[in-house]
Amino acid sequence: MLTAWIPTEKGLRPIPLPSGVSDLVAQAVWIDAFEITKEEEEHIETICGLDVPTREEMQQLEVSNRLYREGDALYLSALMLVKTETDLPESTHVTFVLTRKQLITVRYVDTWSLRTVAARVQKSAAYGSAEAVFLAAVEATVERLADMLQRASADLEKATVTVFSRDSGRVLDLQEVLRGIGRSGNVLGKIRENLVDKTRLLGFAEHAGRDLVSPETLASMRTIAHDAQSLSDHASYTAGKSSFLLDATLGLIAFEQNRVIKIFSIAAVVFLPPTVVGTVYGMNFDHMPELHWTFGYPFALMLMVLSAVVTLFWFRMKRWLCRTSSASRCWCGASAVMAAGSPRRASATNRAPWSACSTVRPPPNWAPTAPRPRAGRAPPAAPAIPGWPRAI
Repeated sequence: MLTAWIPTEKGLRPIPLPSGVSDLVAQAVWIDAFEITKEEEEHIETICGLDVPTREEMQQLEVSNRLYREGDALYLSALMLVKTETDLPESTHVTFVLTRKQLITVRYVDTWSLRTVAARVQKSAAYGSAEAVFLAAVEATVERLADMLQRASADLEKATVTVFSRDSGRVLDLQEVLRGIGRSGNVLGKIRENLVDKTRLLGFAEHAGRDLVSPETLASMRTIAHDAQSLSDHASYTAGKSSFLLDATLGLIAFEQNRVIKIFSIAAVVFLPPTVVGTVYGMNFDHMPELHWTFGYPFALMLMVLSAVVTLFWFRMKRWLCRTSSASRCWCGASAVMAAGSPRRASATNRAPWSACSTVRPPPNWAPTAPRPRAGRAPPAAPAIPGWPRAI
């Protein structure tokens, strides 16, 4: 479908351009070619005297094939995002053919940016030239990318709060968090790709089209290119934050799995000695004195319980059941302490005899003992530990 935008006093007015009509082309400032057929492509090439690129030519990866100049026309193939309202946007190509008097857009997908430009040019007479419409299209694209970048940053901030500030009693679906981080990373990648494309497109248009546009338009191109570069840097930073958050979430998943495996391992080791005892007394030998003993059954049960208790006591002495956290207690009964943001380990000389772990909370009236002074020297003051009261 071909649409010719004719300038009026209030703005541009869209008029459908049927095949065989060439009178409106000379008056049009903007010709929008949306999902054109082969006949419409030949028609617009005949009327305007320009080579309209095909869909295959628009998707060429080489920069020389996407950005070039032929005569008095600039051919600029740009990346555009569609489905920007969803979490899975897609990239498409839109070609701008810019001349001194006309702008031709060739596209096969309806994009948000061009819909916004079409609504703006109908309300203002400031878009009465081809270069003004081109700048409006690029500026609307950069604005949309900025909005998407802000939304992706907000989603990552919510994920950060969810992962690192979650309540201990709350069950968190880390798998869903991973999906959200992955979607945000995909959006950030596409945003940065489009921003880099706009920076390269504007740089080429500024240098190759100096004689086609006005100095004011060149200054506007530099401003928009600078904004796109700044947004690209911010997108790179946000993508790095997304990678960090992804690694942190994977680490939390691994920690949860290790904690579950630790519980099963402890249970297996605790029940191993009673299993050995039960296995020994379950053997069918004729000469086993305990089989005919009156207290053999209670003796075997007590031996099983005693072996399990000894195993748990051994784990407690080795502090294998402790969790070094400021908000939790060790399984051995001692509280962990956090001083100045990190666990502070008591020294061998200042460790209290009551401590079951090396990272414990001291009694209210306890303070570290100062080292014995040498002869002729004043005794040094006891070291101050944040959060621990001094001895009175």
